[in-house]
Amino acid sequence: LCKDCHRWSPQTTHLIIPVLRRTEKVFAAAAAGRWILKADFLSKSHEAGEFVEEEKFEWYGSGMNDDNSISLDAPRKWRRLRESTGCGAFYGLRVLVYGECIIPPLDTLKRAIKAGGGTVVATAPPYSRFLTSGVDFVIVSPGTPQEDPWVQEFLKQGVACVTTDYFVDFVCKPSSTLARHVLFETNSAVLEALKRLQRNIEGAAEIPVRKATSSATLPDDEIACSKCGKTDREEAMLLCGDDQGSGCGVARHIDCCEPPLKQVPAENWFCEECTKPPEILQVRKKACKKRG
Repeated sequence: LCKDCHRWSPQTTHLIIPVLRRTEKVFAAAAAGRWILKADFLSKSHEAGEFVEEEKFEWYGSGMNDDNSISLDAPRKWRRLRESTGCGAFYGLRVLVYGECIIPPLDTLKRAIKAGGGTVVATAPPYSRFLTSGVDFVIVSPGTPQEDPWVQEFLKQGVACVTTDYFVDFVCKPSSTLARHVLFETNSAVLEALKRLQRNIEGAAEIPVRKATSSATLPDDEIACSKCGKTDREEAMLLCGDDQGSGCGVARHIDCCEPPLKQVPAENWFCEECTKPPEILQVRKKACKKRG
C-alpha cells in the first residue's frame, strides 16, 4: 500500500480513487496500464475477506469525467494494452524536453513517460548526441519561435515537435484529435514516431508476458537512490534538478543526502556535485580534457 502523496510510485499496481481526476497518479497509472479503481473495491474486498475481481470496480464508461480532463475509456484501454503486450503507452519512445514545463511540471512528465515505458533522454541543450542516436519526440515550450537554432536543428533532423499536452492527451484522451498540440507542421514526423511506437509494442508482444504481481517484477520502472541503491521510500526520494532543465537528475533519499535532510525541501533540490562552486567544476573539466 503506497503512502498518500501526490507523486506516482513505480511499485503501484492498483490506484484506488473516489473521484476520477487528472492528477499525476492517474496520468502515470493510465500510461503504465495499471488498475484504476473506484473506492468501492476496498469496501467490497473487506466484506468478502479477500480481494475481489477488479474489473467491475474499474473506472470505465463513455464520455468524459466531470471536468472533461480524462476520457472514461482511457484507464481500460491502457490497462488492456499492458495485459496483452506487457507495454505501457509510451513503450520504447525517446523524448527530449526543450524549454520550461509548467503544466504538468517536468518531474511529473518524466515520471509519467517512464511509467509508460518511455525515456526522457535530455531536458536541456546541447542535444546533438541524442539526436544522432535517435529521438522520437521533442517537447517544446509554447512560444518558442521556429527560428530558434535548436528548433531548426530538430526540424533538420525530422523530429516530431509537440507540446506537453500532446503526451497528456495521448493517454488521458486517446480518442481526441491531437493535431492542435503538434508544432512547426511536424505532423508527418509525428505519424512516423507513432508508427515506431506501434512497432515497439508489436515487437514486445511477441515475447511472452509475465504478469506483474509485485514490485520485484518491475525493475525498469524503479528509481534507485544513488547512494544506498534502494528503490523504497519513494515519498522520501529527491531528484536533482528543476523545471528549467538544470541539475543532473540523480535520485537520493533525504537521509542519504550530504548532509542528511529531515524532510523533503519545499524548493528544488540539487545534489552536491551540481552545487559545487563553478571554479571547482571548471578545474575538473580541464583535468578531464588533459587526461583525454
